Amino acid sequence: MILALPAERSVTVYEIGTGSLWRIELGFQPEDVVVSGYRCLAYSRIQRRAVVIDLVSRKVLNEFEMRVEAAWAYEDGFVVHDGQRIILIGPENEVVRSLRTGYAGSPWSGSAFGKSFWYVGDDLKTLNVLDIESGESKMVYKHDDKITSVLAISEDRAAISSRGYIGIVRADGSRKDLKLPYSVSELTRLFPAKAGRVVFVDEISKVVGIIGEDLVEYRVVEEFATLITSPAPSKLFMLDPSASKLLLYDLTFVPEIREAKFSVAGRSTVRVEAVVVDADRDIEPGQPQVVVDDGKGNRIIVPMRAVSGDRYSADVDLSAFSGRLTLKVVARDEEGHGAESRAYEVEVGDGEIRTATALTVTATTDTSPAQSAPDIQQFLLMSVELLFFLVLVGALVLVALRARRTGRGRSRRRRA
Repeated sequence: MILALPAERSVTVYEIGTGSLWRIELGFQPEDVVVSGYRCLAYSRIQRRAVVIDLVSRKVLNEFEMRVEAAWAYEDGFVVHDGQRIILIGPENEVVRSLRTGYAGSPWSGSAFGKSFWYVGDDLKTLNVLDIESGESKMVYKHDDKITSVLAISEDRAAISSRGYIGIVRADGSRKDLKLPYSVSELTRLFPAKAGRVVFVDEISKVVGIIGEDLVEYRVVEEFATLITSPAPSKLFMLDPSASKLLLYDLTFVPEIREAKFSVAGRSTVRVEAVVVDADRDIEPGQPQVVVDDGKGNRIIVPMRAVSGDRYSADVDLSAFSGRLTLKVVARDEEGHGAESRAYEVEVGDGEIRTATALTVTATTDTSPAQSAPDIQQFLLMSVELLFFLVLVGALVLVALRARRTGRGRSRRRRA
């Protein structure tokens, strides 16, 4: 996580996993940062300064004298709006193109993905896409109301939000309306989620949710902070300087083992078939697996092969075992979420299955790490030295006060 500390004239890099903390000194008061790979752009709108920083060496690579109203990361660099033009900073940390587009101006009215920059026109209703490589821009869609937020979810698709509406627009102008369980407000912000879905934050109704073609889940947030960042798909950090809190909302999903079938397929072989649904499409390589345990400290793990869609299969040879065994289907994703089926029991003797019955299991047990948002929040605050955290909170308060003078600040500071 990277934060601008205007009071300290620096930015700070905080590695949540290790608790490591670095501060990078700058010659101005940065107001915001955006990250592209291992680089970040820190900038001050008021002081008309911007720098590109290498996050590995933690050194400034280039410095610019320019007004930055908003900035976004794209595949090879940064897209900057200076109030009049769109400026493109490329992989060599130099300005590669500057052009006028009629951009609406709000930081939420633009979003980049790959080599495409999606943005709302200055009429606040037209959605446009800029080819960053060629510099060509085209209007792809006109909405019947003000578009308040844009999120590029691929080079040829973007999500938009408006009062009471969230939809997906393609580069050819086609549109798909997403069904919501309630009418979102005009202050609904969009963030990336896994598997091409969208996280939405309704700042008026205080709702955080995730939406896609196949599911909608949401919840009312009791504690709603003033600053929001999305460090990774399906994750939101909300910083609340006044309460000295850092809240993490993890909107990823646990794999589901919807069905597991165990049957004897040979003298010493059990055939295992399973239906495993992974909504985030981030299941670990080699998963799901069949785990065989003899209760004496001996176990084997057999990866299952994909058959079709969400169906998997494995033939498990038990000839090396003797005695009563249990077999389970387990699945784990990249986030550490896990699930396992109920156990299937079988008796093996002299390399042959002696007693076993066919079994179909539909129940799934969640084996994910038991770490709630408050647990993560407490860990984070304890990992930061108290003195530095007081400086951090003071800087965040200053950011919030300054943000109130801009349209961005007004959109973010609504609280119940």
